[in-house]
Amino acid sequence: MFHKGTMFVVWLLLLLSITACQSTQSESTNLPLEACQLNGDVTALCGRLSVPENREAADSRTIDLNIAVLPATNSITEDDPLFLLAGGPGQAATEAYPLALSGFEDINSTRDIVLFDQRGTGASAGFSCAALEDENLETEVDPAEFVSLMQTCAGQLAENADLTRYTTDDHIADLEAVREALGYEQINVYGASYGTRAAMTYARRYPEHVRTLILDAVVGPDLILFQQMPRDGQRALEMLFARCADDVACQTQFPMFEQEFTDLLDQLATPQEIGFTHPLSGEEEALTLTQDLFGNYIFNILYSTDLVSLLPLLVHETHTSGDFGPLITQAFMVGDSAGVNIGLLYTVTCAEDAPFIDMEAAKAIQAETDFGLRAADFVEICAAWPETAVADDLHKPFMTDIPTLLLSGAADPVTPPSYAEAVAAALPNHLHLIVPQFGHGNLGVGCIPKIAAQFISDGSISDLEIDCVADIQPAPFFTSFAGPEP
Repeated sequence: MFHKGTMFVVWLLLLLSITACQSTQSESTNLPLEACQLNGDVTALCGRLSVPENREAADSRTIDLNIAVLPATNSITEDDPLFLLAGGPGQAATEAYPLALSGFEDINSTRDIVLFDQRGTGASAGFSCAALEDENLETEVDPAEFVSLMQTCAGQLAENADLTRYTTDDHIADLEAVREALGYEQINVYGASYGTRAAMTYARRYPEHVRTLILDAVVGPDLILFQQMPRDGQRALEMLFARCADDVACQTQFPMFEQEFTDLLDQLATPQEIGFTHPLSGEEEALTLTQDLFGNYIFNILYSTDLVSLLPLLVHETHTSGDFGPLITQAFMVGDSAGVNIGLLYTVTCAEDAPFIDMEAAKAIQAETDFGLRAADFVEICAAWPETAVADDLHKPFMTDIPTLLLSGAADPVTPPSYAEAVAAALPNHLHLIVPQFGHGNLGVGCIPKIAAQFISDGSISDLEIDCVADIQPAPFFTSFAGPEP
């Protein structure tokens, strides 16, 4: 699942134990770690672990996994670290999480935090396609052209990698190798979005090594990526319409929000050439805007609770001026923050999801929504990827008595709370927290970091102080570009 743009404030961690020396060894192992800098000026200990690409072949190529350890900051620490598994699939943990570490500060005081880039991402033999040099390609080109480019990408990737060896099971086999190399007997595991699929798979395979699980924005085993996305996005959009109607400032300023949105969609029945300012380069760019592409941009904005607060204003200004540019610029901010390796995204999902898509059901779902049929393009792209065997239990219910904390955003457009509820039904030792009106990925929100820290400290869902969750409020609606109403 695209894990795009949940907004966090950067916390710069001061790790005195690192600056005191230039290199160290993991206790009880021979894996050398040296001081390094991650994104956001986060100081860590980094190393590389060589693993076979194909564990069943004696002459397999190898992959050097990129690993970063943030040592516990207190003098008295615990032996069980927290492993952070990134989303996507396609995000590199060492790139995605440093900007989100404020949500893990309390945990990091007594426990190491371990990041490693999933094979095919970041510095773990990250996939690269010449056909996809433009990082915004997926949202800038015509969908048919994107399908063609992705099919070309599959051929380019296959020249240097066995694309059948990048499944979730391969990923968690790497995780187990990292755990062993670092000398940890038990670990706590946090997964966000697709990372929840990986976390649950690890707990299936190696339950004896998992002390606690935190599943944030849950991708349950029964979820087939891309099939339900239009319906889930429509649900989040309609929740936003209702929230604006119930909010005095929003309803006063934008009483026709839903109708104006519908009008914009109707205008795009005829594609329009529009200009916009790219949020990273600052350069003026142009694209042909269609209904489906506009729907994709709105879908991306719905990921981010912060940007959602701007959407009624952006829709109103676009409706009034006829200029789609500012709205598209904001949508690109979400896409640019995702950091998803598109090649790895499709390598995993073409193996694990595409074969299970019911196209007739997907078409019926799309017909009920304002969003395009992502499943059709997805299946067409995947025709260029090799058939890949996946575990028999990949899409079977996940059952464990490991203490499990599940987190959902009530307005998540990709993994709504119902997905976590479906997983929770088979977990006798779980707690599911739903953050009101928030979107995708919520460990950094309000009092959730404190709850997560208490959960990992206690190793239990009992006696957690959770009343504060009901009081978490999303950012107020912007009534002008100067900000919310005073």
